[in-house]
Amino acid sequence: MATRPEPDDLSPPADWSAPERRLWSAFRNGSMLDLRTGIAVDDDPVDGAAWGPERQISAHVIALLLLDGPPANPGKVRALRVTGARVTGELDLTSAAIDCEIDFDACSFSDALSLRHATTLAVYLQGSHLPELSAEALRCPGLDMRDAVVEGNVWIQGSDITLDLNLDRAKVGGWINGNLLTIGSWFNGRFGLSIGNWLSLSSARIGGVDLRQADIGHAESTQQTLGAHLLTCDTFWASDIRVAHGIILSGAQINGEAVLSKAVVHGSPSDEPAIRLDEIHARRLDIDTARADTKSVSLRGATIGKLVDRPQGGPLLELDALTYERLEPLPPRSTSIRLAWLKENLSGQYLPQPYEQLAAAYRVLGHDSEARRVLRAKHRHHRSTLPCTTKIWDWLQDAVAGYGYRPALAGGWLVTLTLLGTLVFSISEPQRSEPGRGPAFNPTVYTLDLLLPIIDFGQEKAFLPASGLQWFAYVLIALGWILATTLVAGLTRVLGRS
Repeated sequence: MATRPEPDDLSPPADWSAPERRLWSAFRNGSMLDLRTGIAVDDDPVDGAAWGPERQISAHVIALLLLDGPPANPGKVRALRVTGARVTGELDLTSAAIDCEIDFDACSFSDALSLRHATTLAVYLQGSHLPELSAEALRCPGLDMRDAVVEGNVWIQGSDITLDLNLDRAKVGGWINGNLLTIGSWFNGRFGLSIGNWLSLSSARIGGVDLRQADIGHAESTQQTLGAHLLTCDTFWASDIRVAHGIILSGAQINGEAVLSKAVVHGSPSDEPAIRLDEIHARRLDIDTARADTKSVSLRGATIGKLVDRPQGGPLLELDALTYERLEPLPPRSTSIRLAWLKENLSGQYLPQPYEQLAAAYRVLGHDSEARRVLRAKHRHHRSTLPCTTKIWDWLQDAVAGYGYRPALAGGWLVTLTLLGTLVFSISEPQRSEPGRGPAFNPTVYTLDLLLPIIDFGQEKAFLPASGLQWFAYVLIALGWILATTLVAGLTRVLGRS
């Protein structure tokens, strides 16, 4: 076994192999040791087990350099940088305090790499092949695993990474456990990150998460494969992502935007939402996703600044207690589309809050007439839940004044009935109650006297209709009361809301 040289002996141990002795010199200079052949097929780390001794470096040698290595050459900074090497044996750096950069570029590891509870400068594993990575509670400025291949699992829970964790185009056969992970800048898993089982970022605190075009859960698994309960981040990008069984972001705090457009969730149970966004907070949420890919999204209790969705052909949404400031697309005269959207998402269940929220979104844009139309639709939906006797009164309020949101409709009824009464009483004039006394008969004023319950023009008392004409007058009086009471009830409701 190699032993550390004496301070005055700055040469590598004699029993080290040629590549290990070269690594010693490169370490002291902070330079890259390149053991590649230059032939792409021969330099693929996946086939590293076939590499000869001229490319093999013992894990023990690497540990000795990192933990108890020689000083840097004058004017140089120590660093362990190697490319195209086969690391033999288990490299266990658990709880190590390492004061230099670690860079394994396109290297092949025969056994797992452990950085558990270690403290180090940046760690680079780009393009390397590892059986497994154990880096729980790692403390370092950055971890770069671009294009890396990990046959098993990646454990990074509880780690504190000052800058970025980069997994672009990486392939992980098992899972990535990033619970309680802290990243100052970005968690990057873009452009083809492949994870066989699942990715968990529960309770993590990350500057930004970028999972565009990632493929998660393609191996045999039965659980939801992207879980980020209580995640806190500024940005969550997952457009064009492909996930098995479901995505969970319940309770996440996203200070900027969350983008799930064109997400594909396959294999999710038919009785459960494909994407759970319950009680999340996001400044902007984009779920412009086709239903063929993502059938349903739960937004129960979510608080969204701007919600971007697909009202026609998009996923079914669970909208109970969802609040949003703006809804897009929401152009003028889109009420029919959005009401159909509400009806479909509510699946026949009456919930007043989604209607109120949609009406508020129209008001923010200044479309008050469309907001009133939404509120009328809310009351009509509510009518379907009422007993038959109550439905009649509710229907009258709708027909007469649109529940108070269309007072002009009551005016239209009044004009129509006034014209009808004027025509009838012009043809058949009522008899005077006291011959020779009272005002001259005016069919229009007489009709208004019958229709308006409170106002008295003196015509109703001065003239008495006979036989069938009397029943017509009774109908006008009854309709006048219905007009007045339904209009007052509707206006009271509307003014009470204001």
